[in-house]
Amino acid sequence: MSLGSAVLERAQEWIRQEIHKTKALRDISEIETSPNEHGVTSMSWILDGGNFMAQVVLWDTGEFEEDLVNAETGQVRTRSGRLASPGDLESCLATARDWVLQDL
Repeated sequence: MSLGSAVLERAQEWIRQEIHKTKALRDISEIETSPNEHGVTSMSWILDGGNFMAQVVLWDTGEFEEDLVNAETGQVRTRSGRLASPGDLESCLATARDWVLQDL
C-alpha cells in the first residue's frame, strides 16, 4: 500500500462516504488530524455512540491503532499493527463503524 499522506487521504474519503451513507454516523463522528510542516502525519476517527465508542488512529507510515469500548460493560478491545493493503485500511475503519452502530 502506498504510504504517506495517501493512506490518510484514502481513510478520510472512506469515512466521508460512510458518514454520507449512514445518517447515524454524522452526529457521532469526529476526525482530528496532526499536521506538521510536511502535511498531515496522523489522523484519528473518533466515534462516540453512547455505550459503544471507537477510535482509530492512523499514521502516514501505515501503522494504526484501534480502540473499541463498551462503556456499559467496561469491555475494551485494543489492536494495533501495520496496514498492508487498501483492504486492511477499509477493514480497520469498518470494524470501528460496525462496533459503534450496533448500539444505535
